[in-house]
Amino acid sequence: MTARQLRAVACLSTLTLLLSGVCTEAVAQRVRPGDERVLEQALVVGIAMGIPGTSAAIGLGDSLAWAGTAGYNDISRRVPIQIDDRFGVGSITKTFVATVILQLVEEGKLDLDKTPQDYLDLEIVRAVPNTGTATLRQLLNHQSGIPTWEFQEDWIRVGRGEQMELGRVWGKTETLEYCTGDLLPATNEPGGRYSYSNTNYTLLGLIIEAVTGNDAAAEIRSRLLEPLGLEDTFLESFEEVPGGYVHHYHYATPRFQEVAGVHRGFPEIRPYLVESTAGNLSPEWTAGGIVTSASDLVRWAQALRDGELLGPEMHREYLTYYPPREPRGGRSQYMQGISRTESYYDDYAILGHGGGTLGFTAGMYWLEDTDIVLVILTNVGQMHSGLQMSPVSTFFREVWLPAVMRYLGR
Repeated sequence: MTARQLRAVACLSTLTLLLSGVCTEAVAQRVRPGDERVLEQALVVGIAMGIPGTSAAIGLGDSLAWAGTAGYNDISRRVPIQIDDRFGVGSITKTFVATVILQLVEEGKLDLDKTPQDYLDLEIVRAVPNTGTATLRQLLNHQSGIPTWEFQEDWIRVGRGEQMELGRVWGKTETLEYCTGDLLPATNEPGGRYSYSNTNYTLLGLIIEAVTGNDAAAEIRSRLLEPLGLEDTFLESFEEVPGGYVHHYHYATPRFQEVAGVHRGFPEIRPYLVESTAGNLSPEWTAGGIVTSASDLVRWAQALRDGELLGPEMHREYLTYYPPREPRGGRSQYMQGISRTESYYDDYAILGHGGGTLGFTAGMYWLEDTDIVLVILTNVGQMHSGLQMSPVSTFFREVWLPAVMRYLGR
């Protein structure tokens, strides 16, 4: 067993021991592959670590192998998470948008070597740095140098903090007003380096609408969701969400309070945790506004992995890494709407996307050279909190992933 596995097992054993009073090391010795207790215990550990609610699912091959939940949809009323509950998935939305863009390239409606200004005749687009020089491919893989509205100091307060207007649905171009050249410079020359930017995918959403004449939500639905039977997936605020989605919470750390401020409509649940349910995801739109269930997201990951919705050429394009001129370093490579990280768990690389926004943190990954897909959805956000290792990310890497591998006998 590797040092990482030993640390993970120790974490799982210690936390579950504290929670249940049972010596889980002894239990673990009796657990065989396929024993769901190891997964159930791991989810409980996540709740003990401070995650309000979790929905998890595992895919094998083209099937849903397991799904489970722990914790609360609504902490105050003690309403438990249900297996088909929907959660915000943040930037996992980008995997949907990138697929539609590549479909439009296949159809001859878009050219990856053209720029946003080639498709969008809008003054606000021209005011954003690099929109006339960065290519669509560089938007897809975050090498455009276009600055992100997400971390502009004024936007943080009006988009996720104390100055939010509750109930307001943001216009699709409004976030661009926070990343114009008079407010934010380009982060780099196009192709110069990797620099993650939500603005890239806001622009791609506008381009989808410009070339199709339809709402981006409608294009995602007709091209992706309906063919795959994803009935729990919606672009929040821009489609009706029958039955809604879970209550959600945010880590209101001292850093969050400093840069965002806590809205008076977000009640404190416990120290450094507030309920953010009164907010919506409309400013995220095509950069991060999808809500869905864990089982839907497993099916989506399988379709991405297997190239079900793209022809062979565009599937290769989707998974092709274009190194920036300035080396990024590290083990991660961002391709066209999806990332790959070397040796994430032992010798396994993972592909997929994480997502974080107001009230939500999510992960959707598959292990390279295996048939394993992992999805974790949680109803707590960490954006602007300053937490380098939040309870969710620590849980996924150190508790959940080792538990899944033990369950599968890998």
